[in-house]
Amino acid sequence: MLFKKLLSISMAVLATASTVQAAPTSKVTAAVAGQAFDHVFMIFLENTDYALAYSDPSFQSLLSSGILLNNYHALTHPSEPNYIASIAGSYYGVNNDGTYNFDSSYTSIVNLLEAKGLTWKTYQESMPSVCYTDSSYKSLYYRKHNPFISHQYISTNAARCKNVVPSTQLTTDLNNNALPNYSFFTPNIKNDGHDTTVGYAGKWLVNFLSPLLKNPAFISNTLVVVTFDEAEDYTDETNHVLALLLGDSVSSLKNTVDSTYYTHYSLLSTLESNWGLGNLGRGDVNKQLSNVFSFVAAKTGYQNVNVTNPPPLN
Repeated sequence: MLFKKLLSISMAVLATASTVQAAPTSKVTAAVAGQAFDHVFMIFLENTDYALAYSDPSFQSLLSSGILLNNYHALTHPSEPNYIASIAGSYYGVNNDGTYNFDSSYTSIVNLLEAKGLTWKTYQESMPSVCYTDSSYKSLYYRKHNPFISHQYISTNAARCKNVVPSTQLTTDLNNNALPNYSFFTPNIKNDGHDTTVGYAGKWLVNFLSPLLKNPAFISNTLVVVTFDEAEDYTDETNHVLALLLGDSVSSLKNTVDSTYYTHYSLLSTLESNWGLGNLGRGDVNKQLSNVFSFVAAKTGYQNVNVTNPPPLN
């Protein structure tokens, strides 16, 4: 009942690639420095319970390369509100996978990044063109998995919307040593496991990441975050999903486990802490839901909390 009441309040507020090829080795352009990493590259996969993802051979093969977050949680159901929350600190009461156009009063991580002079881009696999606004394309790209295009201060602003790009742009950016500080990568609906299986998604992920993790233009002081938008089991009030931290920014912590309680809001608070971005004043400042990834908190002095009674997240 508490969740329903919170959702009702949120609704009232609302009313007011294909595998990337490795680039040639060359000098990497300097990025705006963070305290723990200079680049973040996030990959969202779809609708998988923690236990199923953890048992998959492809995901098992990645565990030795980074940090397993074994107490990481999605925020709600279905998919789209989780994507929105991961960049905005709120899902604005959204409880479906509809088409939304939030006006310019709805801010996100983009506002914080731009205010500090950091670069950003979202790479959307199978999206046909830059700033594509239709709901889907060839049953592979789906707008519901692209939270940036739902914000009008991005979709109606040419300078910003040029950063909403097909995933093929990633190869060009790496060849030009132009990886943004912040990258959000959405695989198409087959490669993310939505219309296939976790095994299919895991094999795609390993094939996709293998060349990138060896590419100096990609990996230089980069944090790679791989997680799932939500659990498949709607009856699981913890909404427990697997998350992995990879990249050379965590190279000294390979094959370790971080059991701190995290949610998608932790993605925001971690970035805010790393670059001193300030905050959005939403879920990213809810101490029960926004612990900063421990290796970052250790470098920035952020004090995480021990969450012993988390709220229902389904």
